[in-house]
Amino acid sequence: MAQDLESHFKTVAEKHEMMGGSLVVFCEDGIIESIAIGKADYARNIDMTEDAKYRIASISKTITAIAIMQLVEQNQLDLDANISSILGYTVQNPSHPKDPITVRMLLTHTSSVVDGATYSDFLRATGSDRPIPNLKEILTVNGKFYSESQFIDKAPGSYFAYSNLNYVILGTIVEKISNLRFDIYCKKNISEPLEIDASFNVNDLSDIDQLAVIYRKPNGKWTPQVDNHQGTQPIYDNLADYVPGTNGARFGPQGSFRCSAKDLAKIFMLLMNRGSLGNVKLLSQATCEKMFSSQWAYNETNGNDYHGLFRSWGLGIHRVTSTAGKDIALSDSKFMLGHAGEAYGLVSNAYFDLERKVGFIFMNNGVGKGYQTNNSSGFYTVEQEVFEAIENFGELEKCAETTGSN
Repeated sequence: MAQDLESHFKTVAEKHEMMGGSLVVFCEDGIIESIAIGKADYARNIDMTEDAKYRIASISKTITAIAIMQLVEQNQLDLDANISSILGYTVQNPSHPKDPITVRMLLTHTSSVVDGATYSDFLRATGSDRPIPNLKEILTVNGKFYSESQFIDKAPGSYFAYSNLNYVILGTIVEKISNLRFDIYCKKNISEPLEIDASFNVNDLSDIDQLAVIYRKPNGKWTPQVDNHQGTQPIYDNLADYVPGTNGARFGPQGSFRCSAKDLAKIFMLLMNRGSLGNVKLLSQATCEKMFSSQWAYNETNGNDYHGLFRSWGLGIHRVTSTAGKDIALSDSKFMLGHAGEAYGLVSNAYFDLERKVGFIFMNNGVGKGYQTNNSSGFYTVEQEVFEAIENFGELEKCAETTGSN
């Protein structure tokens, strides 16, 4: 059966002209299938391997949420604190100036902060300028990158609008509280305890040749979009005088975690085991239950559901409700927890079912035919077909009898 999963994964990959892909299926107590196909680097003819690392896009937000919840658990941070009191300057929605924006609202995309007209310019400056611009330059009225379009005309806490900037702010809050750069905090408190070769900083990776190049295929030509380092560690010259707590966007808390599918499975297995994996404990059971709990649920008027994909949200966790035609991942699962990602041509998924004790990671580094959609689900067609292969050929019955990793 395991061979069947690999052959069906390859069939989906060929149909959609996938550059390369990784698929991991796991139970509570370990990985039962790890598959790597295609190319990690097309120009240099490097095959995708189980150890290949991807820029995992928005699944990074769950890693950022773990960092935030560690600080909450240690009583260093209050979920319902006004972020202005943490950052040291006033952040307010111009249409609702008296309503505080809280940490919880950022985690649940209900803050009314969105990726407005100047968000891309701000990110570009963050990557290249020296000194790196302060986050307040996009959040406060007199800031160089400020625009009222960074806020929607909804009261904070009342409306779901998925936004990367929410997690840029959260990354900066992690720095402000811990007094560590965001990448260093996550390395010390997430990657190192789990013994995984993964980071928000490319320079931390043990082998730059293991980093998959992410592609698109405009006009029929495979074109690198990100992480095309050609075997040489990139040099960043604007970090020397960086002050933690001034702009966590520099490390991409919204999307820039680099990780293999196998190592990402470890993080989501830990969440599935409610905070612990073997002898490693990153969060308490109570904290995980809080993260998994419904903080927002779609009622047709209280948010943008992204074509049915987002119907419920926890704290940094996408709650898949398995609503027909909307947010179905594994067809036999009534409910799943996790996150999806999409950026620069990559699509990524990390989800688990607490009841069936089943989880999976799927990532690819480019699809030649582009990301097609249909009316069966809010997920892309290629994702749906991979999910279907996992459900039908993933030997998921092995997970039913597991008793956790602890």
